[in-house]
Amino acid sequence: MNNLRRYIIGTVILTLILIFGSLKVADAGEVLLPDSLEIKVKFDSTLQISSGKLVKGAPIAIHLAEPIDIGGVIIVEKGASGTAVVSDVVKAGKGGKPGQIKVDFTELEPKGEYMTEDSSKIKIFGSVEHKGKKKGIFPYLFFILLVKGGEAQIKTDSVYTAITAESIMMSND
Repeated sequence: MNNLRRYIIGTVILTLILIFGSLKVADAGEVLLPDSLEIKVKFDSTLQISSGKLVKGAPIAIHLAEPIDIGGVIIVEKGASGTAVVSDVVKAGKGGKPGQIKVDFTELEPKGEYMTEDSSKIKIFGSVEHKGKKKGIFPYLFFILLVKGGEAQIKTDSVYTAITAESIMMSND
């Protein structure tokens, strides 16, 4: 019975230390943003992301579609700016050859109360790609050389998933 009492008292003390210890970390204003965390991003709806208009390496603005929340605390606010880069692009060609485009998500700027300790951007990864429509199967085969395939376009009214590429300490101090 005496051992049981010691066990219970020890467990209660350990629990209190853990609770107050975690509160102290929260009060200190530091939160670890983990790697491999799924986040939702979107493109500016006024943009036209097309294989016919962009070149490889072109930067494209993105925005955080939903806030990043860790343990009920918003670490990065909705609307935070970021960057994506065109990593592959093929313009539509003659003979009905379709265009294609691939865009990689690269980084996100912290926004809100929490910032990275060294004022760096949050590295992210993920991509979205699209292939245009092939045009061909034409009753008059000699005209097929004159038909151009469809350009690839990425929808800007959709929300896409990106993933944090590294763990990074965020602070509100």
